Amino acid sequence: MRHEIKKICKIVDELTTLLLRDDTDEVDFKIKRTDSETKIYITDYNTKYNLEDVEDLKSCLNIQRQHEVEEYYWQLVGECDNDSELTVIGAMIDDAIIEIRNKNLYLELTRKK
Repeated sequence: MRHEIKKICKIVDELTTLLLRDDTDEVDFKIKRTDSETKIYITDYNTKYNLEDVEDLKSCLNIQRQHEVEEYYWQLVGECDNDSELTVIGAMIDDAIIEIRNKNLYLELTRKK
């Protein structure tokens, strides 16, 4: 559990950067920590993302968690401007639910301990 808080912050930072870079006007973040997991909830209101963008996000974030990749690369997240960082985020989380409802983009990321 070493660096757990920093890893969560890197995940949130990278997703904040992604949304703001893509002209998000209003976004909410909620982080809920328990003894067994951390959940990150993100709402992008009046999203500019379309269904194809959502599918791209799903494919980047819903890869199998890779502890060995996470251990070596988590510190690099947020250090450069390319989409491969989303793949590192995907390797750091266990599950991602991403959907558009009522013109809003909803992300729910789960990171188990």
